[in-house]
Amino acid sequence: MPQSQSWHCKYQMGCVMKYIINIAMILLLSITAIAMPLDASAQGTQTETLSLNITDTQVEEWMGRESRLSHPVMDGLEKRDLSTLHFYFSKEYGQRAEAVMATAQKAREKNMRFLPAETLEDVNIYLIGNINMYFDALGSKGRAPDWAAGLTILRDGVILIRLAPNGTSKIEPEMTLAHELNHVALRRFAQNNEFPHWFYEGLAMTATEDWNINRAETLAKAAMAGQLLDLAAIDNAFGKIGTIVDLAYAESAHFVSWLAKENGDDAVKKLIADVATGTPFDKAFIQTFGRSPEAAFSVWHQNMSRGENLLASIFSHDGLFFMISVFAAFGLMAALWRKSAVRKARMNAMNQDISEAVLPGNLKSFGPFRS
Repeated sequence: MPQSQSWHCKYQMGCVMKYIINIAMILLLSITAIAMPLDASAQGTQTETLSLNITDTQVEEWMGRESRLSHPVMDGLEKRDLSTLHFYFSKEYGQRAEAVMATAQKAREKNMRFLPAETLEDVNIYLIGNINMYFDALGSKGRAPDWAAGLTILRDGVILIRLAPNGTSKIEPEMTLAHELNHVALRRFAQNNEFPHWFYEGLAMTATEDWNINRAETLAKAAMAGQLLDLAAIDNAFGKIGTIVDLAYAESAHFVSWLAKENGDDAVKKLIADVATGTPFDKAFIQTFGRSPEAAFSVWHQNMSRGENLLASIFSHDGLFFMISVFAAFGLMAALWRKSAVRKARMNAMNQDISEAVLPGNLKSFGPFRS
């Protein structure tokens, strides 16, 4: 091969690699931006939008009162009744509040997958810039953590959702609304009968389809590293911050979703109904699924370790980056091959003799064709 052609090939391959690297960097930045956490704590350790439930004990401890209130408890709020849901918001957050309220009916319908419609009657929802404004108005000593995007006072049927004006927040209050509605519905249906925390959160995320790339990546990495939490550790992880609570939410969502997929929605409904009538959760679980929660979790754990973690890893940041990079590289090589083929065809055409008969009339007496 002549030296000039050899240099040209090396130069072209260098360009190819440069293009691939540039595209890869752009894709990486794009994927990172798309998959950024929905919410973050003040310390920057939280990777998901999380919410809290205020239990009966905390109602007494934080608020020192009975559950009956006259809403709204704050002055100067707009009110909007949508079906059986009552929304309260200030004009300052009107634009963002409207966006959240537009999803209210869909949020209710999602929660009807496992629970009856009457469980979401007369729910009071505050869309406010600071959740603690609610407690200030009541003279309560309770305080929500800075990272909480939503908070549900179960006994009162009150939901507090944090907003930012003009939609500038990275949190997703629409998803928070659907999630918190599920907590209210389950509490009302079960009354004072208790579910483990992992079931509360797992059911809410399963019903509202609250699954995303961050949770898939968290679950995949823990499964591949052999660091999945057991059921007891999952319940203990709630209330903390950082990757451990992210994993607790991810495992709860995937485990409850797996139960519904393997046994059907009716089985999950039966479990809920049995607990609501006074059957202890573990006993109701065995009666419904034929094994204890720990035994069922062990089966799910084995499935995750064997292969489902691979599927989750495909949708992780690294997995998506790899797949898109491969497709981009193939696309780039195809474009370069096509460009090279066109250039080659043009070069071949230049070396071919042209018959004077096919020339246009204005060129027949021009240059070399002059007679």
